[in-house]
Amino acid sequence: MFRLVSFKIILSFVLFVLPTYAGDGKKAESSKATLIVNFIGLKANEGNVKVALANSKKNYNNHKNPFIGLTIEIKDNSAVAIIDDIAYGEYAVKAFHDRDSNDDLNTNFLGMPIEDYGFSNDARGVFGPPDWSKAKFKVDKDTLKIEVTIK
Repeated sequence: MFRLVSFKIILSFVLFVLPTYAGDGKKAESSKATLIVNFIGLKANEGNVKVALANSKKNYNNHKNPFIGLTIEIKDNSAVAIIDDIAYGEYAVKAFHDRDSNDDLNTNFLGMPIEDYGFSNDARGVFGPPDWSKAKFKVDKDTLKIEVTIK
């Protein structure tokens, strides 16, 4: 009787507890998280903030098909994006203040942006967007809060 109870306890532990942890004691990559992105530096309430969340370098460089794309309302010159149920891993955020709500980053005749924009880690590029390696960050806990400055 004691052996049967012990076996059931061990089996339950192996089936239900161990699969959620990696060898180093951290939660496995299948864990889900919430990412909260606070956009600061907005100069006006008109329009909205267009947000692209990338989950790979390839996805980051593809400007038309983000992993997750959002349109965020601006209140009191700030905006917050809450993204639930994303897997632990590496991500990067790209965003711009779409003042005229036309869903495009407006540029001048040279192709330089005339609407404010920002990236995670407040990364900046010299001629174009910053590289994935500068903008990426790691989601490795249940809730992660970051700030992106729009300028």
